[in-house]
Amino acid sequence: MGGTMIKMNCILLTVCIILVAFCSSGYALRCYHCENSPSLCKTNNTCLSTEDACLQMRFGKLRTSSCWKMSQCNVNDIAVFYQLDNFEYFCCQQDLCNESTVTAVNKAAFSIVSVMTMLWMLL
Repeated sequence: MGGTMIKMNCILLTVCIILVAFCSSGYALRCYHCENSPSLCKTNNTCLSTEDACLQMRFGKLRTSSCWKMSQCNVNDIAVFYQLDNFEYFCCQQDLCNESTVTAVNKAAFSIVSVMTMLWMLL
């Protein structure tokens, strides 16, 4: 009986992993979108199929949030596009992850803890 239970847990875990993989692929990313805003952005857009990342930049007291390409998430490409030379930035690849650095980290940590809890419950 114990061997059967372990096999069922493994099957359930495999199904969950496959579902997560399918659910996370094939959909358009959503990112916050604001230009030169002094406060956190509340507007969001669906990104183009060529845009696979969300970008947030800070320069002085202003923030710009938008859809972006992960392959262009570097100082040089961002500086050329926005014509800036002194800014902070980060890119991420989950829906609405570019609202703020702290929140993005907290959401990532929360996601990891949720998955680990689910795995622990299955085993």
